[in-house]
Amino acid sequence: MIKVLSGAQMKSIDRQAIEELKIPGILLMENAGRAVYQKTKEIIKEEEKSVLVVCGKGNNGGDGFVAARHLIENSIQTTVISLFRPENLSGEALVNHNILQNFTEIIYFEDIDLEKLRELISFSDVVIDAIFGTGLISEVKGFLTDIIEAISEYAEGYVVSVDIPSGINADTGEIMNCAVVADFTVTFHAPKAGLLLYPGADYSGEITIASIGIPEMLNQSKEFNIYLITPHYAALSLPLRPDDSHKGTFGKVFNIAGSFAMPGAAYMCAMSSLIVGAGYSILAAPKSVIPSVAAKASEIVYAPLIETPEGTLCEESLSEALDKSYGSNVILIGPGLSADKSTVNFVNSFIREIINRGDKVLLDGDAINALAIQKNIVFPLNSVITPHPKELSRLMGVSVEEILKNKIKFAREAAEKFNAIIVLKGANTIISEPNGNTYINIAGNSGLAKAGSGDVLSGVIAGFIAQGVEPKNAAILGVYLHGLAADIAAEEINEYSLTAETLMQYLPKAINEVLKFT
Repeated sequence: MIKVLSGAQMKSIDRQAIEELKIPGILLMENAGRAVYQKTKEIIKEEEKSVLVVCGKGNNGGDGFVAARHLIENSIQTTVISLFRPENLSGEALVNHNILQNFTEIIYFEDIDLEKLRELISFSDVVIDAIFGTGLISEVKGFLTDIIEAISEYAEGYVVSVDIPSGINADTGEIMNCAVVADFTVTFHAPKAGLLLYPGADYSGEITIASIGIPEMLNQSKEFNIYLITPHYAALSLPLRPDDSHKGTFGKVFNIAGSFAMPGAAYMCAMSSLIVGAGYSILAAPKSVIPSVAAKASEIVYAPLIETPEGTLCEESLSEALDKSYGSNVILIGPGLSADKSTVNFVNSFIREIINRGDKVLLDGDAINALAIQKNIVFPLNSVITPHPKELSRLMGVSVEEILKNKIKFAREAAEKFNAIIVLKGANTIISEPNGNTYINIAGNSGLAKAGSGDVLSGVIAGFIAQGVEPKNAAILGVYLHGLAADIAAEEINEYSLTAETLMQYLPKAINEVLKFT
């Protein structure tokens, strides 16, 4: 997997490279600026194009000065706007500003009005955003707001951001009042979390990770424990399929799911486990749900349970559910169960009873909501919990807005608090372990924003756990394949028409893609 860094971690690595390894900072800036130049040249190809470089006062601006010099050296029409005069610059940024003065006239923003800058932005084929880097932690204010908004509003050509689009928090993806909307981002050494988390991911365009001469060994600190999920890692997590196997080899999933109003949830989670390779998928559901699901899926084994008059699981079914769940490799509980009081009592009693059994358990949807109303929430060991932000807000007692502003923080806190694997669903799903290790998935698209999509995901993860995949790796593999299946489906159909049931049909194609990396 690829390490993902925060702004502070990247700053620490820069410092180590300069102070401990004695790599000159001016060399790192030269390499960074050259990488931006190379990407820009790739974009404009061999055509005659004009480039506008807008530089701030920090290292990000220095990278912009270097990129501009290389563009000019290669006979590309380039205009440079420095938002600050030399007396406001320092270090390597000032050095490269002074070098650039020998190649071209640098225009200072205070010498032109905003309207003139808008014209320059509008007429340029490429605008390079070198205003703010990964160190931005406060809101953008004053004239810099006008400049960032001008780039996003008036750029007719491509926008290339240096390291991260200006105005994005490098740790959270939060927009700090305003941000540049980039078509391309050239980031250095490693991707930054803010490029991968929404809303920042929406502003970053196509991301290029450029090496600037910092050794990979500086990434080895245990504190640097955020990772981008790759197809290679997913491939390594796929369970083996021995030729001399039988259905017992690939495990048994015990699904507690469904209600009269939501039989589809039961079908989708139970069937998805089989599609990804589980040997058995047993569905324990209210007895009135079974016929409709069985009509669609004869491969599932059924365990009808006593139900309430509303067609939901009731407390009287607890003993039978406990008995029938013995011997399963994983218990999946939650999809489509409803918030009926008797069902909530069933869920809480079932979890209490299996706490000490040692079962691997995946909790989704209504099982999470049932547990969230308790004062002291205790999850079984070996649990995987798959909340969306609203469900996590109930578990953690914080607002959805807070969670969306810093998803990694709250996923990690929940994983530590409940000693469980947390799969925080949403655009670019986040997986966190109790030890703080966190994984970001960028596969997937808006087609997943449909009822039932989460039920498919829970079934996929449970299916891999049943086959003996460690819960953490089952979560990573399941989330990646779920997103990849949606991406393949979007190419062949479209994002609008993707349904959860269609998504299931594309899981085999997603597995085939991952198998190419084995």
